Amino acid sequence: MEYLFYFLRFLIWPIIIIGLIIFFIARRGKKKHPSQDKEWYLSFALSKEDAVSQLFLLLSFFFLGVTLLAFNKDLGDPLSWCTVLFITSVVGLIGAYYFKTVYVLAFSLIGITNWWGAQASEWLQNKDIKTSAICVGLAFIALLFYALGRLHEKEIKFKRFALVFLVFGIIAITGALFFFSTKLGLGILGGMTKGESIFGSWQITLSLFILIVSIISVTLYSTGKKLISFFELIAVFTFTTLFSIIALLPEQNMFIQTNKLSGNGILWAIIFNLTIFLELLGLIFSGYLRKEEWLINLSAFFLFLLIIVKYSDWFFTFLDKSIFFIGAGILLFVVGWFMEKGRRYMLIEIKSKSEQISQ
Repeated sequence: MEYLFYFLRFLIWPIIIIGLIIFFIARRGKKKHPSQDKEWYLSFALSKEDAVSQLFLLLSFFFLGVTLLAFNKDLGDPLSWCTVLFITSVVGLIGAYYFKTVYVLAFSLIGITNWWGAQASEWLQNKDIKTSAICVGLAFIALLFYALGRLHEKEIKFKRFALVFLVFGIIAITGALFFFSTKLGLGILGGMTKGESIFGSWQITLSLFILIVSIISVTLYSTGKKLISFFELIAVFTFTTLFSIIALLPEQNMFIQTNKLSGNGILWAIIFNLTIFLELLGLIFSGYLRKEEWLINLSAFFLFLLIIVKYSDWFFTFLDKSIFFIGAGILLFVVGWFMEKGRRYMLIEIKSKSEQISQ
């Protein structure tokens, strides 16, 4: 039962996440017929029948994993629950491409990501190796998802698959940068850098090396096919370099005293805050160039959230609470006003150009 608990824990919550993504991204009011809708790929289901069939197929792969786990238990647990999760995710990934189902694809990608995180934790068990290696590996997977997302845009039939890869990659990288740009995140990062070098585990070293080679290969190939712009290429390589440095960092003392950053803490606070700000601006700019409204809206939402968190994280303790909330209200009003005008201007430009092309 213990293995079943772990397995269900890693499989049920991805389904919840998929449901939320479907609700907030795919729901766009009254849908047109796919042949008449230029943004048909934003719908994870092309019809109610398609949604029901994808859901049943997703459940079938879920119960496949539960069945494999039960058989494995009856045979005396020759395989670990992580291996069962990996097998189920790979089979789901194959099924997703064979049946062209977005739900199963999202489920399988999250399953494989969870498998690597759990497996990496086992590799580091009873070893005094930096746990930052796990975080870096997950970040590399997210970067690979983004590169694969752009690569999938090469063919129309994989357009919806591209959206899944891109959304997962963007949310994961933005979330990681977001977290490490806070005081709490910096403190945790300092704790993760404690321990021996990652080269003390050949499994971790080999995994990270394979992920880096995969990111570089897919990104360069996509750039050669003009699916990734030069600026996106620079961004992917910059993030890869940043997280590679984090994996090799010696122990970092981020705080001298409680809530007082050290020299290293200030340096990394500047790096992460500057990086995430430039990343979000780059995503908005990329959405404008690619005429992708969903990317503009998603990036604008993250930028708005970033401003709120940064203001609270860095200034709340230094200001009187009344001054803090008044200042926060004024700042958010001004920034929100400029962001909304800019967002509307870009969306109008996109729609006008699309209408000119259609005419």
